Amino acid sequence: MTQNTNLTAHLFLLLACLAWGGSYAVGRFGLNEGSALWLTLWRWGPGAIVFAAYLAVCRAQVFSDLRQHFVGLAFISLLGVVIYPASLFLAVAHTTALNASLYLAVTPVLIMLLARVFWGERLSPLGTCAVLIGLSGAVVIVFRGDLDALTTFRMAQSDLWAIVSAASWAGYCVALPVKPKALGELPFLATIIVLGSAILIALALLSGDPMPLPQSRSMAWSMVYFAIFPSILAFFLWNWGTLRIGPSTAAPYNNLVPLFGGILGIGMLGETIETYHLVGGGLIICSLVLNTRR
Repeated sequence: MTQNTNLTAHLFLLLACLAWGGSYAVGRFGLNEGSALWLTLWRWGPGAIVFAAYLAVCRAQVFSDLRQHFVGLAFISLLGVVIYPASLFLAVAHTTALNASLYLAVTPVLIMLLARVFWGERLSPLGTCAVLIGLSGAVVIVFRGDLDALTTFRMAQSDLWAIVSAASWAGYCVALPVKPKALGELPFLATIIVLGSAILIALALLSGDPMPLPQSRSMAWSMVYFAIFPSILAFFLWNWGTLRIGPSTAAPYNNLVPLFGGILGIGMLGETIETYHLVGGGLIICSLVLNTRR
């Protein structure tokens, strides 16, 4: 791996987290009510239509790889395209945003442990320290620097969906090396989005829930944002970066999502910058600096 490729991978991971952080602010306008399955399908549907046409045109190059590795690709799609976002919508609907955010903040630790189990990636002292410092920064931001909120935290029965979401995202990140080497990043992304959307269509129809439609201009723009940036663009960048530097090295970047969400909330929604933003952000940046020195 060249130094330029390594730097590009870190930059792509950074931009992916920025896109996901933007969904914290943009999501205030919509996509927080309605069927989780249909909302997830709205997120992937426009991209799935484009990618289905792309695969149809490029079928001679990719279909042999798809047939040979269909089970592995379907498994990755199920984790990242179906279970992760759908369970996240359910978590936000049935538990507090604080609880859901906390469980997602733990995913870097879970990714490192799973990467150790399945891929034998070594848990170096420096890498472990970087992840724990990043986790501390994320916790400071999630709890808004309120020690009382941290000590009085209680797991609720409805937190199950947040746990499922965190576990499925960790599983998706660790499963990315299963991607066939002959399959490029764009065909790979197109495949998992089309497969995942097909699964979501079937599940949404079986659920019997009504399909949500945009009720306002702001909600319509929220859907456009979610369909492009935290979905197609961010997943492409994250996949590319993770496949170059490995799941455990990419894991600490997940802690940037709540930080970017807070920063964009300040810039876009007029929220005020607080001390906990600076403390938590400083810890997360420190963790990333340590992580790049592994």
